[in-house]
Amino acid sequence: MKGKAEIIQTLEDMLKIKVGETTSDKMFSIIETNCIGWCQKAPAILINEVPYTELTPEKVVEIIKGYLQQK
Repeated sequence: MKGKAEIIQTLEDMLKIKVGETTSDKMFSIIETNCIGWCQKAPAILINEVPYTELTPEKVVEIIKGYLQQK
């Protein structure tokens, strides 16, 4: 839960969707949960079963950009 609001806001701004929505290309959905089992390294997200931990808004931007470049 630590830093969750900033991370969600960054994801929503980058992907132009809100929690519970999916991008038009079906590449990303934002689903909110209280724990993915990485609470000791929070905040964390899970993308295709890969955990990303100790996030900052800047780290989130870099992670998402990496996936978008693979497109």
